[in-house]
Amino acid sequence: MSFFPSPQLEELRARLSQVADAIFDRSARLHGSPFGRPGATTGSDSRLLSLCGGPGRADWVLQHLGQHWASLAEDKQTMFRDDWESGLSAMQRELTTPCASCPAGVAECNRCRYMVPSISEKLERLAEEVVGKLETERARVADEEERKEAAMAEPKEEPKEEPEMPPTPDPALKEELEKASGEAASLKEQLEKATGDLTGLTTKNEELTKELDTVKEERKSAREALGEALHQLDKAATNIEWYAKDLEAGKRWKMAAEVYNDLRQMREAKLIRQDGGALSDDEKPKVKKEAVLFRYKQVSALMNFGTYPDPDLLGIAEELWEDIGAKGWMGQEGKLLFEPTSRELRKIHEDYCSILRGNKRYDDAERECMFVWYLPSWWVDKDQKDDWRYDTAYRIAGIMNEKKNYEEAVVWHKKVVQWALEVSPRRMKRAARSGTKLISLLESLKRENCLIDILTPIWAAKEPDDNEIDILTCGYELGSRLLPNRPERAAPVLRGVWEGMKATKHKQAMEVAELLAKAYGSLEKDKELEQLYPWIIDNLTDDKKLERNKYRYALGYVQFTRENDEAEGTLRKAWHELEQDPRYGRDHRDTLQSGLLLGQVLVKKGALDEAQVFLKAAWEGGHKYPNTTLLVRAGEFYSDVLVLTGNPQALDAAERVLDEVWKIASRMSLNNYVRDRNSVLWPALLSAGDCYGRLLLDRQKWAEAEKLLMRVVKLKKDLGHGQDDLEETQHLLEEAKRIQLPPPEIVNIGPRDIGLPNLELPQPARPRSRSRRRQPRKRPGFLSDVAWWMMTT
Repeated sequence: MSFFPSPQLEELRARLSQVADAIFDRSARLHGSPFGRPGATTGSDSRLLSLCGGPGRADWVLQHLGQHWASLAEDKQTMFRDDWESGLSAMQRELTTPCASCPAGVAECNRCRYMVPSISEKLERLAEEVVGKLETERARVADEEERKEAAMAEPKEEPKEEPEMPPTPDPALKEELEKASGEAASLKEQLEKATGDLTGLTTKNEELTKELDTVKEERKSAREALGEALHQLDKAATNIEWYAKDLEAGKRWKMAAEVYNDLRQMREAKLIRQDGGALSDDEKPKVKKEAVLFRYKQVSALMNFGTYPDPDLLGIAEELWEDIGAKGWMGQEGKLLFEPTSRELRKIHEDYCSILRGNKRYDDAERECMFVWYLPSWWVDKDQKDDWRYDTAYRIAGIMNEKKNYEEAVVWHKKVVQWALEVSPRRMKRAARSGTKLISLLESLKRENCLIDILTPIWAAKEPDDNEIDILTCGYELGSRLLPNRPERAAPVLRGVWEGMKATKHKQAMEVAELLAKAYGSLEKDKELEQLYPWIIDNLTDDKKLERNKYRYALGYVQFTRENDEAEGTLRKAWHELEQDPRYGRDHRDTLQSGLLLGQVLVKKGALDEAQVFLKAAWEGGHKYPNTTLLVRAGEFYSDVLVLTGNPQALDAAERVLDEVWKIASRMSLNNYVRDRNSVLWPALLSAGDCYGRLLLDRQKWAEAEKLLMRVVKLKKDLGHGQDDLEETQHLLEEAKRIQLPPPEIVNIGPRDIGLPNLELPQPARPRSRSRRRQPRKRPGFLSDVAWWMMTT
């Protein structure tokens, strides 16, 4: 049989047992709790006593309440039951709710440590309150019972009928009656006065009521006016925000920072408004975020305005980092105001790290970036290949570079490049950004030999219309490094870089175009050069007139070799500009060079008289530059045009010119600076030798021609020329030798019989060497040293 007289008390006893179990269960999970180890509940631990005090006292009070339950009225029973039920339910709910700060099954935070003793104390205070109410109720019930018993104990007397007696005047009663009459009159006066006062108070109350209604109306109007004022204030804040954006657009950073600071203070004041301007609980988080974002915009403006180090800016940035709850977030000390993957928090984090780096707090900046790199909660969908994670890797590389830890900087930049290559070409901008940093880093570490392997996949992944400057820079560095040894690979790379920089009007477009011209020149791509040179000529600045004329000269040569009719006009313009320029003049080497090539064009056109003028000027003026190929080529081509005239005097002059040319070229070939097989002198010397040998044959000087041609053949063999180059010279040499052979002896066989054939060997006719019109060689040996270098290096 149950001890409690009511099922309601049984339910309260069961609920108390649940609360007690929850107290001991929560206590068992505390680190160092006496319930956390076997056998710990034995003994007299003070913590055990503090935990048992509340449930024990509540159990005693519940038993005490059961003893007096029947004596309580039904409404009092309901009151006691509701008090116990609400109190025990709240305690159980608080005990069973898991802590967000502690791991599952463990209670480690300060809140969990003090929760269990606090709940035990609350339970004990609830028991004491119930005892107090119970004793008060018992005292009231006992007092009522005593009064009832006393009333029942008094005897009841029945009234007795007495005979009516005639009233006898009593002086004392008469006196009392008079006194009562006086008091009644006085009370009547007082009543009349009170009635008047009541009437006055009623009137005053009516006036106060009207005044109160007026005040209410005024308060309502004031609230409406306040609402309108707050609305106008919000509109003003919006206008001020636009004003701040205009200040940023005008790069008035200092004033913009002050305006953003005022906007932040306005938002913070909005959070603490009272009465009609008070915000609801749903509105406060939004306004708080707005205040934080205004502080961030203040920091951004100060970053653009100030110079580092800036302790004031660092202090504001640290306050901002603390406002969003990120300071010490690894230890769960604060709750983030924004999601870790939100755009706002990422931008704030980026600027905070930049400010730390600007104030040379590299270790702090590295720590903040490392948190992002290693903690998955900061990655979108916890993806290790999140874009922002590798943006953070780029910042880590920059920090390592600033700490002069170049090896680590290279490692982090390579991570970014490798990630971008693995994910998609859309990330190539990030790869190119790290690639440009790797160029300077590896050059400083003397490890630039691996740059081609790094830059090649970056350039290969470039989209056709992607003209990002970092990608173009990687292509420029790749092309310039491939150019010396691999021009066939460098040419398409430099072409893409040039087109990208030309489209974006980059200042390095001309430099890339010049490198591309060198690549095309070494590959002998005349068609591409014919398209490239006009752009270079049109876009060179006025202070580079010398380069413009040399490129126009090279364009004329390319047009000449491609049999383009525009070659004459191009070369005439180049010659005319040089001849009119006071820094050059008619006898300058570049002017003579242009005239020499123009003369060749005119020879091919058939204008021999005009060609002879330019070639003669080049030959005579070339004597001012005796150790150059200009003089050799000018003499060779001048002699050619003299031979083509067919005038005997011109042939004598051509022989004298070629003799002098051969002596000059032979003397130059003995100098050390032309011992190189790739020197531009050798083609000029050998071509002049062939021309001179042919002229000697035409003038029947066979012995001299043989001697000369033997030397030319030997030089060609020593220089490693092929059979095609040797064929013409050997043919001329064999012709010279054959002509010098004695005629065959004629045998007289007696008189010829009639009808018999003449057996005498016919005398062969002396062959005459053919003086062919010379065509320009594929390799422009008549170019000046500077022009040749521009086209081939």
